[in-house]
Amino acid sequence: MLNLTEHQRGNPVALTLSQQRQVREIFDARFEPAENGCVRVIPGARVGAATVDDLHIVVTPKVPVFRIIHMIGVAADPFGWRPDDVAGLSATSVTDAIAALFARACIRAFGFGIYRTYRTERLTLSHVKGRIDVARYIRSPLPVPVPVDATVHDDHTAENQVLRAACDALRRLSELSTRTHTDLASVWKVVREVGLLHEPLRTAQQIVWSRHNAHYRTAVRLAELVLRSQSVTITSGTVPVPGFVLNMPSIVENYVRALIREELGADDTEMPTSWKGRLTLDRGRQIGLIPDLGMRRNGRWEFIGDVKYKVAQRLSADQKHEQGRQDDLYQLHAYVTEAGLDEGTLVYAGMAQSEVVHTVRATGARLRVVAVDLTADDIDAQVRGVVRVEPGRTVHLAP
Repeated sequence: MLNLTEHQRGNPVALTLSQQRQVREIFDARFEPAENGCVRVIPGARVGAATVDDLHIVVTPKVPVFRIIHMIGVAADPFGWRPDDVAGLSATSVTDAIAALFARACIRAFGFGIYRTYRTERLTLSHVKGRIDVARYIRSPLPVPVPVDATVHDDHTAENQVLRAACDALRRLSELSTRTHTDLASVWKVVREVGLLHEPLRTAQQIVWSRHNAHYRTAVRLAELVLRSQSVTITSGTVPVPGFVLNMPSIVENYVRALIREELGADDTEMPTSWKGRLTLDRGRQIGLIPDLGMRRNGRWEFIGDVKYKVAQRLSADQKHEQGRQDDLYQLHAYVTEAGLDEGTLVYAGMAQSEVVHTVRATGARLRVVAVDLTADDIDAQVRGVVRVEPGRTVHLAP
């Protein structure tokens, strides 16, 4: 087994060129030469476990596991998330913790009722169920069976099929605890008979939520994360690579967006996951701008910003505040200018807390650089504090 830590140089290890290629793709890793033909592996911002040519590799995150699970839970359901869901987890690995969280979310959803659809079918039964089809019954030469139109309960819904796909993927992982395997087995008993999906991840992303299936939302969002995390590990070359890998920048971005969306009182249409194709830098609309954070209400931009995951670097002893990288600030300035706002916010999610404001000399635009500490107990409050509330306004608007 090869144990590594996110963004940290590992001990010398002998890896074939094929293994290096797969590890580079799976964990976004870099390599440094070491003695005796070995290399030192430096993983990027992807954590989890994968097996490469019989070598089991585990990358541990710098952020505590319980905090990662908290961020995932908030992103999945910012209004219904309960901190107790993390406090009760005994898992020490990211994979086991997420599997346990998914299983609990499914069990809780099932407690409110298995989501089913209803359809009317024409049946021929030995007993009366539903409404007798009189016309067909009269034409029948025998009193039984009886032709009826009956309402049928159907468990083969997209929601249940997505949960089945995620549960099936997780229960095959060997590094899960006995408790987690037991919880997943309980979920599997409920969903194992529903139909298979060719593209469960795409189906999960296309589910429309209503009051009828709302109790499934957290479980399906976690299933989406599971399916996406699995898809990262099976694209290395032509040989499938078993494992479970999380992209930390995506986890943090979704978490920050969920809390800021809630703080702004925005919905998914006013502050969607992606603004791709909605904001461009040039008149020909060829240079796209895709801010991580953006709220547009009544045809007007009201908030714009970006999120950067930054646990690889700490502030130096003589640096009290995060000033922001030049390329990040240039990018933020482009967002602010195109959106017609006088202020934008750059969120650095790492292991320090600070805030500075840069004022652009030519335009007077304010570029806020807010650093939040992912290891702090008050991280939710720090993220919500990114939104500046002023008297009479919910956000800082352009004049």
